[in-house]
Amino acid sequence: SSGINAEWPLRPGQARGLSKGRTEVMVKISDLIHNNSWLWDRNKFINRKYKMLEMYQGYVDEDADWDLPQDIDPFYETVASHVLIGQAQIHLKCLTYLIGFEESVIITDYQAQERGYLQVNIVPLKQDETPIEDDDDDYFVEEPNELIGKNMKYKFIIVGAKGLPQKISNDVYCEFKLYLEDSPNETDHINSKNPDWNWSKVFSHSPVTEQLLEYLNEEVLIVKVWGKQRLEDDSKVNKLTTKELKSLNEKEKLTSYMKKMEGAGGGFDMATTVRKIELMHQMVTKKEKSTDCDSALIP
Repeated sequence: SSGINAEWPLRPGQARGLSKGRTEVMVKISDLIHNNSWLWDRNKFINRKYKMLEMYQGYVDEDADWDLPQDIDPFYETVASHVLIGQAQIHLKCLTYLIGFEESVIITDYQAQERGYLQVNIVPLKQDETPIEDDDDDYFVEEPNELIGKNMKYKFIIVGAKGLPQKISNDVYCEFKLYLEDSPNETDHINSKNPDWNWSKVFSHSPVTEQLLEYLNEEVLIVKVWGKQRLEDDSKVNKLTTKELKSLNEKEKLTSYMKKMEGAGGGFDMATTVRKIELMHQMVTKKEKSTDCDSALIP
């Protein structure tokens, strides 16, 4: 468990792929040796917490097997897990006038930091699924309400993405749910920081309703971009203490809950660690109950 760091960022509803929703507290676990990180929700953290405390009890009891292997270490997360690179927000109001959309939309992470660009096209279609041309007067819409009771078709195209983080460029894919869909749409999985998916799907609404027009006018379509992190090992870095690793990762602005390291062997102060785990649990509970983030800070 050496080289592991934790902090608890806030994630608004939109950062979790929701158009609306309460702010939630997450736990960010960082592997400082490989410079990878994961976000855990409250339930995952609490499940891991009890395993962490069991590990601590084994340490207190001087159990020879207290330091668990990676596959069952509660502090460890595998790079085989997909992480959310970021999301793109697509405004669909153009469809209420049967106007197309062709843009490179910024992809942002939960901290609103730019993570790349998503190339998206929306093409309004006639009933025979041929594109509606801009100069086709038969499909000119002066007021969106004119569409109520009629049929609407359009093609949604995810062309690709550009400039994704090199560190998270394995098995990259997009997913989204549009309007009343129960299951997400998903692109192919590609190993690239500039993936070309050329994914498309024709959506049909028969007939157009007031509810649909309200959705297109007011809601934002969230397209999530997922990927797997690359595992980069460095034998020199692997010998550093967590304190030294943390200083190397200052650009990530991490707040360590395992600041004290004991020797070059990579052991850590378990008593301090368990106190930090309990504080993390209290932090998560407090912040979820409070609408004032400042009042939930640990003294």
